[in-house]
Order: sequence, then structure tokens, then C-alpha cells
Amino acid sequence: MRRSPDAVLSRSIAAIVGGYAVSNLVAIAFAAALPMAQAEAVMTSMMLSFLFYALAAIWAFSAKTAMLSWAGIIVTGVIALLIWGMYSLAEGLI
Repeated sequence: MRRSPDAVLSRSIAAIVGGYAVSNLVAIAFAAALPMAQAEAVMTSMMLSFLFYALAAIWAFSAKTAMLSWAGIIVTGVIALLIWGMYSLAEGLI
């Protein structure tokens, strides 16, 4: 199956820019949600962010369409934002 250059460019941008954004959002969410000392939670979440960056890049090129690859990356980012917001809100109320 041959892909158009536009689809390849879109997937590349999704993998590079979207993967970077998702990995940072996931790192922030994990840093807020992990039940350990703050320094340990930040270090653990930063190490996990490399895994999520690689997974986002794999997802961007393995999805059936370029639109589906963007959708998966955006949904993952929104979920990470919701987790971060939930824990930030709970931390502010305590």
C-alpha cells in the first residue's frame, strides 16, 4: 500500500510534535499522581515519558489513517490533562 506524501508528513508531525507534547503531559500527570516523594515522582515520571514518546511515535505510523493517529495522540493528551487537573484540584482543596 502506497501512502501519499501528505499523509507521511502528517504522521511525522504527529510523531515528533504530538509525541513530544503527549510525553510531557503524561510526565506532568504522573508527577502529580504518583504516591511517593515529590523528587522520586518527578524522576519516575520523566523516565516514563521516554516510553510514552516512543509509543506515540509507533502509534503515529501504525494507525490505519493519519487522522486516526492524530486522534489517538490527542485523546491520550486530554486524558493526561484530566488526570493532572484532577490531582491538582484535589491537592488544592486539602
